[in-house]
Amino acid sequence: SFGVDVDSYRRRREEALVSLARRMAHRVRTTGRSVTLEPMPAHERRIIHLTLETEEGVRTESVGSGENRQVEILPAE
Repeated sequence: SFGVDVDSYRRRREEALVSLARRMAHRVRTTGRSVTLEPMPAHERRIIHLTLETEEGVRTESVGSGENRQVEILPAE
């Protein structure tokens, strides 16, 4: 059914976002430079924030406005 396809897409997208968040957090820790992700909807930004809130050495902020809001991953202060 269509609902199942949407659910599996959403799960794959969520897994991809978690993986992206962790890779970018590693890059920020390694380089000491912040990374800004592509614009994404609020529920996807939330996945990034939640994934990284327990990661050592980085913090996240949403930047921009409206459709163009992005997550910025920064070295922890």
